[in-house]
Amino acid sequence: MKTQNLVRNLGLLLMVIMFAIPAADSFAQNRRRVNDCSQISNLTVEQNKQLNDLRADHLKVMDALRAERRASVSDNDRANVREQMQAELTKHTNAVSAVLTPEQRVQYLQNRNPNAQCISGKGRRGRACGNGCGQGRRGRGGQGRGNW
Repeated sequence: MKTQNLVRNLGLLLMVIMFAIPAADSFAQNRRRVNDCSQISNLTVEQNKQLNDLRADHLKVMDALRAERRASVSDNDRANVREQMQAELTKHTNAVSAVLTPEQRVQYLQNRNPNAQCISGKGRRGRACGNGCGQGRRGRGGQGRGNW
């Protein structure tokens, strides 16, 4: 009897683990900030090579900038490194767009991750409804003085 309970509990634990790992992996993939160039159709071998080279170079530069940002002590230094990272990201996006045809460029822009804004910590803030509905908190309703 005890052996059956032990086997059943271990089986349930394994099932939970088997379902939790793919769910966590897909969540991590959805949080990526980079565009996935592998989903662009009609890429030539030369375009693939160029995109892979651009990505490798971009990752090296960004890793160096991340290390510099982590090592910086003052907020001003971190802000400067952040600006450099933004400039590098813009430069990389322009370089990738230059490799692609106009149709492929449209696909590249459509593959952008809509969650990137939330990942960077610049999502919606505040207590409003967030949909631009214009209703809800008016005046000083948030402080308990009526909602009119």
